[in-house]
Amino acid sequence: MSESRVATGAWWDPQMWARARAAYVYDLDHHANAPAGFIQWLHWVLEAHVARGTQGRAALAVPPRAVITATAGLNRHHSLRASTRAAMEQAIIDDRQAGRMLSRSSWIHEAIAVAVSDAEKRAGGTLAPVPDGQRLPNQPAKPSC
Repeated sequence: MSESRVATGAWWDPQMWARARAAYVYDLDHHANAPAGFIQWLHWVLEAHVARGTQGRAALAVPPRAVITATAGLNRHHSLRASTRAAMEQAIIDDRQAGRMLSRSSWIHEAIAVAVSDAEKRAGGTLAPVPDGQRLPNQPAKPSC
């Protein structure tokens, strides 16, 4: 029996959305532990961010996401595992109690920014972008890294 899912809305700035897609594709081919499938990669990134703990997340000092008009952003709904969503919500509470006030979308942005930065470092610079309009592969084959 599969775990229950929770629809989770997130507001993305278009640049970070594009960079997240590029990081996912890079990790797909270059990180042995990266899961196949964007939603699975998103779970992997969020769970890694939870595991850093409040102090670890604060120590990263990720700059806040870009301020752009609401109409320029992208609303995306992700079907997260209930356990991942609950762990993320607890981490958001823990961060707030430690003095870091982040919305759910900002917290997701922070997790993604760390994953993108890590992928860029492993790639030696800028990641190859996924062309606009290109759908990501659904459950793609992974090379043995």
